[in-house]
Amino acid sequence: MVGRWFARPRTGGELWPKDRHVRSFDGTRIRYTVLGPASAPMVTMCAGFLSPDTFWKYLVPGLTDTYRVLVWNYRGVGVSDLPREPGFHALNVRTNELTIEANARDLRVILDVEDVASTVIAGHSMGVQTALDAYRQFPERVAGLVSIAGAYRSPLRTFYGTDVSARLVPVALPLLHALPRVTLLAWRAAIASPASYAFGRYVLRAAGPRTKARDMAGYFEHLSLSDPLIAAKMIRAMHGHSAEALLEGLKVPVLIVHGTADPFTPARVAVEMNERIPEAELVLLEGGTHTLPLEYPRETLDVLRPYLDDVLRP
Repeated sequence: MVGRWFARPRTGGELWPKDRHVRSFDGTRIRYTVLGPASAPMVTMCAGFLSPDTFWKYLVPGLTDTYRVLVWNYRGVGVSDLPREPGFHALNVRTNELTIEANARDLRVILDVEDVASTVIAGHSMGVQTALDAYRQFPERVAGLVSIAGAYRSPLRTFYGTDVSARLVPVALPLLHALPRVTLLAWRAAIASPASYAFGRYVLRAAGPRTKARDMAGYFEHLSLSDPLIAAKMIRAMHGHSAEALLEGLKVPVLIVHGTADPFTPARVAVEMNERIPEAELVLLEGGTHTLPLEYPRETLDVLRPYLDDVLRP
């Protein structure tokens, strides 16, 4: 029963119903929606780690008057499926099925079905890794890239300005499998607690003072319904990815929007990306943290829309 409890469909945090789906390269069902004028240029939104739609709450409505916007869920996130039922201790799903590369392949299938020849790909947090890998896999279909509070490789390498997490987390995550499965039910209670926002805001410093608790409620709801053992596999997969080798060879315009107070991905990472990418523009928002799209939506849109107009409407 415990295994079935965790295997049930994920919900929570869905701002826009996913009324479309595809069967991806390995048969996994990926759900998505397309908003905005049917004939407009396409903007693709790649969310962060274990995030459904939450962080696009203000950006997507600010784009759909002019652009066609693709909002989708990664495999095992939101309402998209896992490759198969997780089973006992989630052993039926392998880490190599939850990689950044697999996410990018899923996106390619969506673009094929929607007959999209070219799109700007915007990523938040881990979504930047997904966007960069999409460029690696099908550069001819990527008109531009937008990095919002993200990095080109695992954030564990720069977590709170150190690489301690990069050394400790890969060792610690497998220990979750040693716990009795029923004890992991406490995950739901802890994440669903009203204290979760306060913990993220004041202890982890992931959210700044401009981030509203009500805007984060859907994210915590979704997180509480996610299997922590699947989440651990996703973290390992994310940590194993790097797009560093791509940076100097990117041949599309790249917009980098970052907060100066982001503890997960420090601003120096954005500065490095700006220096290494040939055609990059860096915008630093003073005091912004890792929840940047919810903290500074107007300021982000103020730089995002002119960029999109230049790239998609020359």
